[in-house]
Amino acid sequence: MAPRYDVTAIGEGGLRLSVPSGDRLEVATSLDVNVVGTEANVVSSLARLGWRTGWASAVPDGPLGRRVENALTAHGVDIGNVVRVPGARVGSYFVEYGAAPRPTLVHFDRAGTAFTQLTPEQVNWDSVLDTRLIHLTGLTVPLSDGVHKVVEEAFSRARDRGVPVSFDVNFRARLWTCEEAAAKLRPFVESADILFCRHGDARQLFGFGPTAEDALAALCEMSSARHVLVSSSEHGVVASVDGRRVTAPACPVDIVDRLGAGDGLAAGFLHGWLSDDLEHAPMLATAMAALALSQRGEQVITTRQELADVMADPNTNLNR
Repeated sequence: MAPRYDVTAIGEGGLRLSVPSGDRLEVATSLDVNVVGTEANVVSSLARLGWRTGWASAVPDGPLGRRVENALTAHGVDIGNVVRVPGARVGSYFVEYGAAPRPTLVHFDRAGTAFTQLTPEQVNWDSVLDTRLIHLTGLTVPLSDGVHKVVEEAFSRARDRGVPVSFDVNFRARLWTCEEAAAKLRPFVESADILFCRHGDARQLFGFGPTAEDALAALCEMSSARHVLVSSSEHGVVASVDGRRVTAPACPVDIVDRLGAGDGLAAGFLHGWLSDDLEHAPMLATAMAALALSQRGEQVITTRQELADVMADPNTNLNR
């Protein structure tokens, strides 16, 4: 019998509160609200492309938790494996968009949330692993000891059941140190079946570089993954796909929202993997990253036809 899902993911969902572009957070009088969550972004984008996706998490049992759930349901993600926690907090972060010479600033507020209380015993593993692939990220690991154990359990149970694991390193320096991250993420890097890593993360955590190609070679030695992608922002990706070296340039894009591009990239590659189209998977990754950059919010709202159009001609700027 075919698995219930094409892709499942475990991770935190929360709210992104951003000031209008050009405003400063300390004097802001209004905030835009978007639902976020790196793993949720990936399965939401894949659901928009027609795949059956599920998301396991824990959210507050109240209006803020329902705000997160409603957004994912609207994208087509199954939320049957979400635990609702009475009286808990929702994770959030505040964004102040930068314009030269200021960088964009992100301020996390993620301590003591509903998701940080999640334990392996609360996860419905039979449901979560009834899937072709499970997607996990390093962003979840530092949030609490409990969710670190959830990720460890997911890897172990997936291996026992023969379910491939996709893992995005997704290092956040504001959440933990390089030394902590390198030690705790290395086992997941080594065990993943599909591995995503930014060139900057490979350099910071493991000293791999100086080029993306160098980092790719080192990660391939470290990991048993069949497919490894190293991304370098405007330089696109270099990848090892079934042992074959592939490059994909970044698509031209007018950037509307810088956040979420890495999740779009992962969703694009996984779309290729699910479609048995590994030849074009790295290009699908960069195309989805560009689509993420071109719209507000972190879930890519698109269709297979739009993605194919971008692949065919990324320079098109008028369709009528």
